[in-house]
Amino acid sequence: MKHTIIILLCFLCGHAYTLQAEDANAQQYQDSILKVAQAMPSTSDKLEYLRDIVYKHQYAPYNKPFSTALYREACAQKNVPYENLGAYYLAACYDKLHEPDTLAYWVDKLKSYVTEVGTYDYYLEQKAAISRALASKRQIEKAIYVAKETLQESLEHHSNNGEIAAYNSLACAYNVSSRGDEALKILLKAYQNFTPQTKPFLRIDILSRIAQVYGNAGQDSLKRPYLAQMDETLRDVVSREPETRKNWSNLRIDCEVKHVLHFMNRGKMAEAQEHIDKAKALLEDHVDPVFWLNVQLVQLQYYSRTKEYDKSIALIDEVTPIVLNHYVSTFATLINYKASTQIDKGDVDGAIETRRYLIAAQDSLDNAFSANQLQQVKEIYHIDELLLEKQKIKDTNYKQGFLFLMTLLVLMLLFYLYTRYLSRKIAVAEKVTADAAMQAEADNVTKDRLQSEISHDIRTPLNVVVGFAELLTESKELAPEAKVEYGKMIQENAENLLKYVNSILELSRLESGKTKYKHEGCEVMSLCRKGVEFARQVGNGRLAIRLDTNIQSQMICTDENWFSTLLSSLLVPAENDKNSYNIVVRIRYDKEKGIVTFKIIGTPLAKSRFENKTTLIRHEINAHFIHAFGGIYKVQSDTHEGPLVIFTWPKTGD
Repeated sequence: MKHTIIILLCFLCGHAYTLQAEDANAQQYQDSILKVAQAMPSTSDKLEYLRDIVYKHQYAPYNKPFSTALYREACAQKNVPYENLGAYYLAACYDKLHEPDTLAYWVDKLKSYVTEVGTYDYYLEQKAAISRALASKRQIEKAIYVAKETLQESLEHHSNNGEIAAYNSLACAYNVSSRGDEALKILLKAYQNFTPQTKPFLRIDILSRIAQVYGNAGQDSLKRPYLAQMDETLRDVVSREPETRKNWSNLRIDCEVKHVLHFMNRGKMAEAQEHIDKAKALLEDHVDPVFWLNVQLVQLQYYSRTKEYDKSIALIDEVTPIVLNHYVSTFATLINYKASTQIDKGDVDGAIETRRYLIAAQDSLDNAFSANQLQQVKEIYHIDELLLEKQKIKDTNYKQGFLFLMTLLVLMLLFYLYTRYLSRKIAVAEKVTADAAMQAEADNVTKDRLQSEISHDIRTPLNVVVGFAELLTESKELAPEAKVEYGKMIQENAENLLKYVNSILELSRLESGKTKYKHEGCEVMSLCRKGVEFARQVGNGRLAIRLDTNIQSQMICTDENWFSTLLSSLLVPAENDKNSYNIVVRIRYDKEKGIVTFKIIGTPLAKSRFENKTTLIRHEINAHFIHAFGGIYKVQSDTHEGPLVIFTWPKTGD
C-alpha cells in the first residue's frame, strides 16, 4: 500500500490541474488592473504595461484575462510582435488546462507570425505543448508524432528552446505509455543540449522529470544532482525576479516534495519534515490543487514511516472531500490506505467500516462524478432549460424533415439536368479528341517522312566523305592533283553536312523553347541599312542591293542579333553560289494596320528554296523568329518580279 501511495504521488506530480483561485479579492484585483489599462491611451506604453502584468501573473485566475487583454490591444494597434507575445501567453493558459484543440488554434496563430517577428521559439514551444496535451488524453501515437515533428522543425530552424520543449514532450509521451527507459534517454539528451539561452522553466521541467524517473527507479544517488540543480535554478530565478515569485510556486512545491521523498528513502526523517514544512509554507491560494494534494500525500507517507496512525487517518479524512470532487480515480486508493492504516493501528472494526463505506460509494466512483460535480455540470450547461426546450425541438424536427426532403428532390432534379449537360459536353469533347487523334496521326506521318528525308540528306554527303576518305587512305597510286580534288570534295561535303546538322539543331532548340529571344526596342531602318552594307561587302561585287523605302525611322520590338541574322540569310548567298544577284529591299509602313512590311525581291534564299533541305530549314528558322514577334513570313519563288520573301512586323512606336 505504501508503494501505491508513492506511485499515486508521482502520477499527480506529472499532471497539473488548474482551477480558479479561491481568493475572495481575486475579481476585484483583476478588475482594478484592467481598469488601469483601459484608462491608458492606445500606445506602446499600454502594451508594455500589459506585457509586464501578464509576465508577473502566469497563474490562475489572472493568466487568461490578462493575456487576452494584451492580445486584443496588440491586435487593435496592429503591433505584430505583441500579438505574437499575447498569443504565446494564451497558448500557455490552454497548455496548463491540457486542451489540445484550443492550444492548436493558438499555435496556428503563432506560426503565422513567425516570418514577421523573426523567431520560431514561441511557435515551437507551444507546438510541443500540443504533444503533452495529447499525451494527457492518452493519444500516445499522435503525441509522439507531434513531438517528433516539432523536434525536426526546431533543428531546421536552430531553435534551442523549441528543441528542449520537443524533447520534454516526447519524454512525457513515452512516460505515459510506460516506456521509461526511452523517456530517460530523451530527457538526458535534452539536458546535454542546455545552452545559456535555454529558458529557466524548460530547464526546471527537464530536471524535474529526470529526478522523477530516477526516484521511481530507486536510484537516489543518480537523482540527487539533478534535484540539486532544479533547486538551484528555482532559487536563482526567484531571487532575480521576486515579483514573479508566484509563477514558480507549483514548481517549488514539486521540488520540495521530491526532497521529502529523497530524505525519507534514506531514513532522514528530520530533514524530510523540514522540507514538508517548506512545501506547506508555499501553499497559497494561487497554487494548483494538485500540488496541495501532493503535499498531503507525502505527509501521509511521512506519518506511515513514523507510525503516527491517528495523524495519518485524520489527514486522509481531511483530503478525501477534495479527492472525491476532483480526483475520483484516486478516491479508492486513499480509502484502502486508510483501512490499511487502521489495521496497522489495531482498529479492525474501523477498517471494516471503512471498506463498507468504499463499497457503498463504488457506483459514484464508476461514474467518475461526485454529487457536487453533477450539480456544477447541470448549472454550467443549463440542463433544466434544455429539458424544457426538448419538446420544441421535437416539433421543429418534422418541419426540418419536410424541408430536407424538398431540398433533396430539388438537388436530384439539378443533378439530372447537370448530368444531361455533362453528357453533351462529353460528346463534344469526344469529337474534339477524335479530330485531335486524326491530326496527331497526320503529324506522325509527316514527321516520319521528314525523318526519312533528313536521314537521306545526311547520308548522301556522309557517303561522299567516307568514300573519298577511303580512296585517299587505301589507294597508293593517286596523282597529287586527284588527292587535292578528293580532299576538296571531302571538305565541301563535310562543311555542308555540318551546316545542315547545325541548322537542324538550331531549329530543334527554337521549337523546344530552349532558345529565348530578347524583346527590346530597336530602330529598324538603321538595322536594315547596316544589313545591306554588310551584304554588299561580303558579296564582293556579285550583289547589287537597292533599299526602296519611304520610312526614315521606325521603332519595332525585336531581338537585334536575330533580326540581323534574318537579313543576312535573305541577302547573302551560300558560299558555293557564284551567281550575281540584283536584290531590292522594299519597306513600307501601313498606318491603318500599324504594320511594317518587308519585301526582299531577288533574294537567293527564295530562288533556292527547294534545292536543298538546309534552305528549307533556314526558312523555318526565319518563320519561327518572325512569328514569335507577331509577324508573318511568306516565300514566293515564281512572281513577275522574281523570287521574293515577304515578312511583316508590328509597329511599337513612331
